[in-house]
Amino acid sequence: MTALLPRLLGPDVLPLAELMALCLDGQLYRVGDSFATLDTPESAELRAHAFTAQAPPYVIADRGTAAWIHGARASPPARLQVCVDTRNRGGRIPTEFDSRQSTFARGDVERVGAARVTSPERTALDLICADGRFPPDTAAQVRHLLGISGVSVAALRSRMRASPRWGARRSLARVDRLTALAEFAVRPRRRAQTAPRLAVSPR
Repeated sequence: MTALLPRLLGPDVLPLAELMALCLDGQLYRVGDSFATLDTPESAELRAHAFTAQAPPYVIADRGTAAWIHGARASPPARLQVCVDTRNRGGRIPTEFDSRQSTFARGDVERVGAARVTSPERTALDLICADGRFPPDTAAQVRHLLGISGVSVAALRSRMRASPRWGARRSLARVDRLTALAEFAVRPRRRAQTAPRLAVSPR
């Protein structure tokens, strides 16, 4: 692979079958639906670049897509999750995206490379308040996002309680689970108590 190649490779550069073969050969690695050479450092900017190669320019990466860009998960969701600001909607979003409309407070959206992405704190909120299950891997993503944003679980709970939009009982219960998981993670494990061995007299 030469230095003349673009930073990310896609089917517009090489056929997908050839890209997959180079990936299996260990010469490329996947970045979403794109590919990068091994000497290309993986970063949030690179993942954001892969996102912008697929998404319309007026959408914002949110939920699982934002968590991936921020490095909280290893790969993007099967359907890229995006949103549009209700105050500044753009064009029609293709049906292959998991899209929705959202309202944002100041600081909820930031630039990562050329992409607009929900901030780590807002992404954590979106994941906590999402419909459906809240499995351990999602809880781990939320803890990672809070860590890189410097926001404590207590501060997140206070923000949720201050707004009826966030402070649903189910969502607050999920925050309590985060606290319990964090306490369990740092609590030292007790050594298993073994029963004393009985001396056996030789016959």
